[in-house]
Amino acid sequence: MRGILFLILCFSSHAFALEAMIIALEAPYFREPRLEAKIVQYARKGDVIKIHPSVANTDKFNHLAPEQKKLSYVQKKLKQSPEWNEDPMFRGDEDDYFSIQDDFIAVLDRQGRRAYVRKEHIYVYFNDSREFTQTPYRKDETDYRLEEPLPKNYPLPTVTGLRGQFLVGVIQPYNESYPYLRAAKTKGYASPIDVSFSFMKEAGEKKIDRFYFGGTANLRRYKNNFNFIGGGSSTEENYRVGIGPYISYDAFKGLKHRLNIYSSINVYVLNFTTINQTTAAGLADSRTYQAFSVAPRLGVQYHRKSFFPDIDFVMGTAIEMETPSTFYAKGGAKIEGIWNNPGSDRFKTRFVWNVGAFMGVQSAY
Repeated sequence: MRGILFLILCFSSHAFALEAMIIALEAPYFREPRLEAKIVQYARKGDVIKIHPSVANTDKFNHLAPEQKKLSYVQKKLKQSPEWNEDPMFRGDEDDYFSIQDDFIAVLDRQGRRAYVRKEHIYVYFNDSREFTQTPYRKDETDYRLEEPLPKNYPLPTVTGLRGQFLVGVIQPYNESYPYLRAAKTKGYASPIDVSFSFMKEAGEKKIDRFYFGGTANLRRYKNNFNFIGGGSSTEENYRVGIGPYISYDAFKGLKHRLNIYSSINVYVLNFTTINQTTAAGLADSRTYQAFSVAPRLGVQYHRKSFFPDIDFVMGTAIEMETPSTFYAKGGAKIEGIWNNPGSDRFKTRFVWNVGAFMGVQSAY
């Protein structure tokens, strides 16, 4: 009979114990509930410890509590019981009640004395839906271990989390042109040459090493030719320089192969088009037009890591949308009859969708 009673007591105590697991590499036990207090013990990651059972208290049944008059009578009667002075939790002292929202939770150290552990260092086993409301913190300030692989020049300090990229590519021909007064007999559109340099810095956690944010600079040139019915010709030569933000994300990450998705916005602060026209009689005139345009770009890249020492090979494609622009003439015309306005001339372009292919190198630190 005594053996059965002993087993019942053991199982009962185990059933009502509240456990929590240490989720920090080293969780300190504080003598008092403050960071400046003395540390009396450490618990290691994965240890299951006993915490104050009041953390498991719930208020979902408070609406079933008796009215205040009857509650006062019950509390008065309880104060006369022997348990009132023996158990502080029975008395309802606020100092002996803890919640999962508290910064510190009470535990017992090896000597059986009260200590306190930080809430973000533990994961409480409620055995109910409250376990889904716990969000373990992602950064462990107690983890002093060095991340693998070690930096190349360890233990010397090195700059990490940077990427520099140089790309050269071709874009589909640009078919927006000046509205000539003469009808064109033939049109020749050349594929623009696109050169870009991008510099990025890691924006997420270093353990992830996928998301980068930075800036890009872009240089583009193209030249189109037109021959007119009845004689005469024209050439349009465009140069543009743009800068803007750049966002990059490694969708697939392997040791040697990576697939990257990126987006950028080129703000072409310098956008010049020089138009050289000749008449059937051989007379020539030239005018330069300037505009401002914005071109968002979305693309995908393939990275072959360490194609050369510390250099990655990059190739990819992108689609770009250029906003409508208005080109204004910077000077007057010398020959009349071949320009829409020999004075303050201008012309507009429409939305332009461009698809391009790129190739280049990248240096990642």
